[in-house]
Amino acid sequence: MRLPDPGRRCRRSCTAPCVRNPAARYTDPLRREGDRRMLDRVLIRLAGALTAGLLCGLPVPVSLAVEPADEAPAPDGQAVYLRHCARCHQADGSGVDGLYPALTGLPAEGAERADAIRGLLAGRVGHLEVDGVAFDNPMPTHGFLGNETLAAALSHVLTRFGDADRPVTVEEVAEQRMALLRGHPAPTEPVTGESPLAEMPASQYVTSDGPPMTVDEFERARRVYYGRCTGCHGVLREGVAGSPLTPDVMRERGTEYLQSVINYGSSAGMPAWGTTADLAAEDINLLARYLQHPVPQPPDMDQFQVRDSWQLAVPPAERPARPQHGYDIDRLFVATLHDVGQIALIDGVDKRVINRIDVGRAPHRVSASASGRYLYVIGRDGTVSLVDLFLSPPARVASVRVGYEARTVAASAHPDFADAYALAGAYWPPQLVLLDGATLEPLRLVSTRGYASRGHRYHPEPRVSDIAASPLHPEFLSHVKETGHTFLFPYADGMRELVRIDELDTGIELRAGSFSADGRYYLTPTDADAVSVVDVGARQAVTEIPARVFGGNPGTSYHHAELGPVWVTSTMVDRDLVVIGTDPDDHPDQAWRVIEHVQGPASGSLFVSTHPASAHLWMDTPLNGAAEFSQGVAVFDRDALDAGYRLLPVARWSGLEAGPRRVIQPAYSPDGREVWLAVWNPQDSGSAIVVVDDRTLEPVASIRAPDLITPTRLYNVGMLRGAARTADVAGTPDGPALYAAHCATCHGVYGEGDGPMRPALSASLKDLRYLSARNDGAYPERFVREIVDGRGTRAVHGPRDMPVWGAALADVPGEPIEALVEFLRTIQVTP
Repeated sequence: MRLPDPGRRCRRSCTAPCVRNPAARYTDPLRREGDRRMLDRVLIRLAGALTAGLLCGLPVPVSLAVEPADEAPAPDGQAVYLRHCARCHQADGSGVDGLYPALTGLPAEGAERADAIRGLLAGRVGHLEVDGVAFDNPMPTHGFLGNETLAAALSHVLTRFGDADRPVTVEEVAEQRMALLRGHPAPTEPVTGESPLAEMPASQYVTSDGPPMTVDEFERARRVYYGRCTGCHGVLREGVAGSPLTPDVMRERGTEYLQSVINYGSSAGMPAWGTTADLAAEDINLLARYLQHPVPQPPDMDQFQVRDSWQLAVPPAERPARPQHGYDIDRLFVATLHDVGQIALIDGVDKRVINRIDVGRAPHRVSASASGRYLYVIGRDGTVSLVDLFLSPPARVASVRVGYEARTVAASAHPDFADAYALAGAYWPPQLVLLDGATLEPLRLVSTRGYASRGHRYHPEPRVSDIAASPLHPEFLSHVKETGHTFLFPYADGMRELVRIDELDTGIELRAGSFSADGRYYLTPTDADAVSVVDVGARQAVTEIPARVFGGNPGTSYHHAELGPVWVTSTMVDRDLVVIGTDPDDHPDQAWRVIEHVQGPASGSLFVSTHPASAHLWMDTPLNGAAEFSQGVAVFDRDALDAGYRLLPVARWSGLEAGPRRVIQPAYSPDGREVWLAVWNPQDSGSAIVVVDDRTLEPVASIRAPDLITPTRLYNVGMLRGAARTADVAGTPDGPALYAAHCATCHGVYGEGDGPMRPALSASLKDLRYLSARNDGAYPERFVREIVDGRGTRAVHGPRDMPVWGAALADVPGEPIEALVEFLRTIQVTP
């Protein structure tokens, strides 16, 4: 991790492209409509969804935003009309009697002209009467088209089929678009998160071609499918991680066969829904019959609906400037409580549950803001919650729903944009939503539908599988699983304007990944048995490494004593650890290839973990069928992975006596001394969190409380915000990384005393860049060392709010205090 040039004075006030991201061309959505990514590709991409909506009689709301890219000619109004409108209203605008009204004689001026524009943007639902004839078919929204495109289409209609004297202008469309958006303000009262994907409405099909079903049976089966099956088979049943379940294939299989597979599962990884008692026999029968009927058309979720869901319970002006409690925020742990839609905050010092916070159904992933003040929690129901850790007790201050099903969210990590933005990604609808970091106000929505990078097959449901914030550029990396693209999503002030989103071809079936030890590369396993590598600094795809990583987890990175910098992952379907070299500069012979395959205890792994201050690598196996492995965790000597492992009986240490007691996700404390593990049980059996000493591998504590209900994920706040990234690829202390992790929160990114924690401090912070200037031009090295270390001088010299870093960093390898002293020397400036 590197800090920006201290001489750089960027404070997010400019509108020019950032010098760190010269490829990004910032555009104006009104004036630069032509700068869009292949207009025809965007139109074709959404034509399938639009057609499906028309056939089903449903509106198909999609994004208000357009995607800028290469220069395209001005759209032809007639061509746009024929592509999007003529199917219903006919090529000559005559319509279809009783179904779709004629477009002749539309109002050319005044309020009715504005209504026509707004109707095209937002669609129409309900009864409509034209010249005494009633029409009830809904009109889909066309807000996904750009202002210039819509203006051209409307101009064609008004001048070709009507008597308009002037065409519709881009400015008119833009004005009505903004009026619609402003009509959806943020409510001020908090509400409970909406229902999960099983509650998502959809059209119904009960046809004579499939087995007999009543409408009520179909609806019940649909809810079962949405609640249990979409994660692998997709909302549209096209198949994502699992096989396609299209009606023609399902009818060939037949009800009896389908019931058997659903009941007993398969060797490919499908759960045995019947034998595990997750589904009753009646539900399995309903599901088997349901799959032989056409796929119901699910609704989309456009920017209007996202904005309608936005809840701002506590505005930033009403939040405290400093923590209102005595907890060490970096030592707080977060457990996601799947079945009750909450997170539990746990004090890492006294190991007690502080409180539980409602965050929406099935919380899945947690991200922390760069300052550590905010948590961003996304549930599988698409609800993003903002938790303020300064409050006493910490509480949710805002929420928004970005889709019906989602998995991932990340907070901006660039030093110039700490706490400024968050990006959330949805499975359905497949889209990205940029959010304000302090309020969760939705700023921009981008659909991910498109063509696969391999084979160029159009995919209607390419899910957002992972989002990571680049530490080197002000942008997010976002993986689109099924199409094999990684979006480089830049952020800057005024994000309501359009910016260029670059796409990298990074391989299909992308899962979630993690950074290399130096933060330069991002490595991601794919279900195509390869590991994708992105150079975050150069903003380009590096390679795809052949490896057995189907079902692989995000992995972890560290400096191996013999092999150098490596990235390690495990998988759900194999017992092996896969070790890949990540240093093409100093270890070119080992870079970007599998250098070790190490046999682990069993398959069924979800996480591996290590820490710069640790000698161990931890591997869980909660999905394994044998209790010996699912109830324990394997610990390796990370510098001798092939020497075997020690299997720790974590479930037994928990004190729980009943239930499956599956052990999930080893999570380190920021100093690397402790490893926390969730012990999952169903609601009626009780769960726990076990704390283990990383050096002795002995239990420290078992946290059991009624508050801990089905913990499925476990995070440490300090680790989330990168406080542990204090060593470079050589294993020696990295001064800039140490400063960023431990000092910048108060002293600011450039040492100017303007960090986000500054208002909470009682001491006055001096500008660290002028230490030499205040000492007649000589860097006061001894004085700086004594103040930073603090063990011998803090009580005498103060400042009283400053930690004693000599003690706090005692376990960091090498000489961390010297690294900080030398870093402060490098930022000195001459007045």
